[in-house]
Amino acid sequence: MAVIYKNFGYGDDLFGFARFPDAVRENSRFPVLEGLSEYVPERDRAYVFRKEHLKTIQYWTHGAEKNILLQGETGTGKTTLIEQVAARLNWPVFAVGCHGGMEFQEFIGRVTLLPDGSTGWADGPLIAAMRLGGILLLDEMNFLPPEVAGGLNTALQAKVYTIPETGELVKAHQNFRIGATGNAIDGVGKGSYKGTQKQNIALLSRFTLGIRVKYMSVNDEVAMMTGKAPGIHPKVANYLAEIADMARKAASEGALTSPLSPRETISSAQRLTSYSGNLTEEPALQAQCKGMLPCLEMTFLFRWGPDDRTEFIRAANSVANRLGLPITLE
Repeated sequence: MAVIYKNFGYGDDLFGFARFPDAVRENSRFPVLEGLSEYVPERDRAYVFRKEHLKTIQYWTHGAEKNILLQGETGTGKTTLIEQVAARLNWPVFAVGCHGGMEFQEFIGRVTLLPDGSTGWADGPLIAAMRLGGILLLDEMNFLPPEVAGGLNTALQAKVYTIPETGELVKAHQNFRIGATGNAIDGVGKGSYKGTQKQNIALLSRFTLGIRVKYMSVNDEVAMMTGKAPGIHPKVANYLAEIADMARKAASEGALTSPLSPRETISSAQRLTSYSGNLTEEPALQAQCKGMLPCLEMTFLFRWGPDDRTEFIRAANSVANRLGLPITLE
């Protein structure tokens, strides 16, 4: 059964901002779906939204544009942004992890064996999203083979789709949306993402709405970490955000092979809390600073080569010295 909406929520309430001024608040309304769906993503209450993304998302959710493309580096939160918006708006998401071995038929569905022994049709993610009124999320779209990407050209602007195997005509629900993410869509840094395919102009032209997603600010990353790891000392959370920012800049300049993702800083923060246990304030700070090296080692340094490791430790020690923290990585 398709879900419908005629309820609305305000951007400040939905996404965790301080109340907007009345003069602009009415313009911050987002459609909230009625009825529940098992396909709605789980809400991450520690997720930090960025205002600069939400006006573009608002156009998309209201249907001014049906398709949206998010591009940015790995770990900038492209997929999570769509999922967490959907979680607040009660919007079903049918996610597809794109890869080079995909066939277009996987998007449509297949004839399958039913429990009673008969055969029947099982919707693929594209048809399910069209039928129910949800988001087809194409994660890392530029990994798709050209022939599959070509098959999506029609789907990206389709209002109806005929299933060849059954002859059924599926009309796209008014809530049907397509969200896509990708690395190096603009070609910048493409060599860092093995397996990506150059997308044709016809496919990209279906996306007339998009967001270039950058890494979050140090302050936003600190807020995310403290939400995910309540026991982390504020100064330690700030240190982790600072070294992540440093590593990302170093990676963009070629000094490091890869950046740090928010996933890695959050994992580090969560593990560091085990070093301080029930300690608080200064004792917690000292314990977490002392545990920094083994924590970073088990989280990501274990898989870094010697050159990256040496450069990172040198720069991270410099950050600790600047912040006046008793941290020495050796």
